[in-house]
Amino acid sequence: MASKYRLLVVDDDPLNTRTLCEIFTLNGYETLAAHSGREALKILKRTHISCLISDIKMPEMNGVELLRAVKAFQPDILFILMTAYSDGDLIVQGVKEGALVTLIKPLEVDRLLAQIAQILKSQYPR
Repeated sequence: MASKYRLLVVDDDPLNTRTLCEIFTLNGYETLAAHSGREALKILKRTHISCLISDIKMPEMNGVELLRAVKAFQPDILFILMTAYSDGDLIVQGVKEGALVTLIKPLEVDRLLAQIAQILKSQYPR
């Protein structure tokens, strides 16, 4: 069931990006990775993505700025934010901009997978 979904993981930490992509791939998702908001935008302009999972704190373009840029041309994209920092202002701003959920790092893998499955199932019912 998961194989029809393509996830884009955006994080400036290559180890975190690689780890999340491996977890999602092992659970049947197609995955792509980007290490910056600008790289993610390039991918999104040429590839259909079911769900984007982005870190909030990144240089040049943070996750909320990426969310805003993506929503300008793909308003229905499923967008999840994640953060290791408790920056309440950015979290609130992200939710106001349309993020479905904000996850706190370190991520609990089982919970993350359950949330992704639930979000995708609600958006793409069979």
